[in-house]
Amino acid sequence: MTDHTSALPEATRDALEQHQEAMARYQALRERLVILGQRLEKHRNTTAAATAQSDLAGTTWRAKFHAADGELTKEIRDLKREELDARELAEEYGHLVEALEPEFGLMQLDTAEAFLDAERRREAAHDLYALHFLESTAAAVFALPEGQALVAALARYQPTLGRELAKHPAFEPDARAPTQQRISEALEQRQGQVLNALVQKATADPVEHQDDPIWQQLEPVAQGDLEIPKGQIGSVAHRKRRRQELEALSNPQKQPASAE
Repeated sequence: MTDHTSALPEATRDALEQHQEAMARYQALRERLVILGQRLEKHRNTTAAATAQSDLAGTTWRAKFHAADGELTKEIRDLKREELDARELAEEYGHLVEALEPEFGLMQLDTAEAFLDAERRREAAHDLYALHFLESTAAAVFALPEGQALVAALARYQPTLGRELAKHPAFEPDARAPTQQRISEALEQRQGQVLNALVQKATADPVEHQDDPIWQQLEPVAQGDLEIPKGQIGSVAHRKRRRQELEALSNPQKQPASAE
């Protein structure tokens, strides 16, 4: 527990700790995804290079073969062997790619689900900390002479709000409790609008969180290039189906031996 979180309400502290734990899980999976993605990209590049080498060797020896009127020279035999060797190498690297792709897809799903969990916990922690921050800041401000003056000014403005509201036909005053309740709620809403307008006017430029490390840790995290974009992660049911498909590719069932 840090100095910044020790004075926070217990629910807020717990939410922040849960967010940190979720972020640690997500970051660990991101690192594993990057390593696996690099392996997959290396094998794909090697497959492409070997295929290109095989194609070039094949094209070359055929051209030389026809130019030599069918004479099978040592150079042509070497090129034929190079074509076959490179093709075999490309096929084997292709098999490595095929074997890694389901594993990579599963790692993408694991990372996506960890990202969603971290996002949910970040938003929950953000909401609790934002409320605590607002309440504690408001208490500090209203304890100042300027804050007391604002409270007094709002109290003096209440009659003006009431007269403004009374002009609206939907709030014609009577003694019934439901009407009084609606008037009270409308006054609170109107007062909130007035306060919001004052805040907007006073903060034309974005307000920075200064050096508060909690706000910094609650900033949204940008996904990596190898991750499934947030908008494409899909529903729980979609992810479950996709996971089953990838697991089937990763662990193909052996065909039963036929009885003789």
